[in-house]
Amino acid sequence: MKFSCALETSSERIRLVNVISPLIKAGYQLVSQKQEPSENGGNIIHVVARSQGPKTQADLVDDLSSIAGCTLFNLEISDEETEAPTKKAMDEKDVLATIGAQYPNIVNVVNQYADSLADNKRATALHELGRKVGGGIYQRDYALGSPLKKSVAISRELVPALKGFAKVKADGDMISLIRCPFCSSSTSSQSSCNFVVGYIEGFLTSNPAVGKASVEETSCGAGGNNTCEFSIR
Repeated sequence: MKFSCALETSSERIRLVNVISPLIKAGYQLVSQKQEPSENGGNIIHVVARSQGPKTQADLVDDLSSIAGCTLFNLEISDEETEAPTKKAMDEKDVLATIGAQYPNIVNVVNQYADSLADNKRATALHELGRKVGGGIYQRDYALGSPLKKSVAISRELVPALKGFAKVKADGDMISLIRCPFCSSSTSSQSSCNFVVGYIEGFLTSNPAVGKASVEETSCGAGGNNTCEFSIR
């Protein structure tokens, strides 16, 4: 079920991220989203999305009406069986805002972002997203301490950071994600592990004692045991 709607927020402080985050958590895949100021001092949030599970129209109305501080209007529902599906990439800025609001519960939004991308752009876009998120997490959580050399930074900083997503094993410069959620939770046949590659690179490169770091996924568990291995150089 695909739908478009507009919601008016009660305050300008309630913004796009406050709307799309609960929709993603409720199991909707975003197609497009836009924010503009309303005449009443709040914002108008325009959303086009589709349900990914068994949702009725009543479920949809309940989900939209339950978003805090928002009033629903102009809801339109279309029958996707009678129309050719269109794919529009989610905006990276919106995805980063959602990640910032939900971190570390970001697997769904990363996989939805991956599914929204064209095949020939997916790997590069996920890698860049991961670099920005990983670098941001290092700056937020680890930059105030004394910079650690690479081997120590991997075991004391990178591994704890990655544990927000999956069980992690480290062996020197090799990192393994056990039951990698970026494979097992993807709604498409595509892996989202380029995000992890970028995340590790961005995290380590932000450490001045490490400098440039290069990461390669040497084994992907998509379609198998969901254990992915990454080599850090």
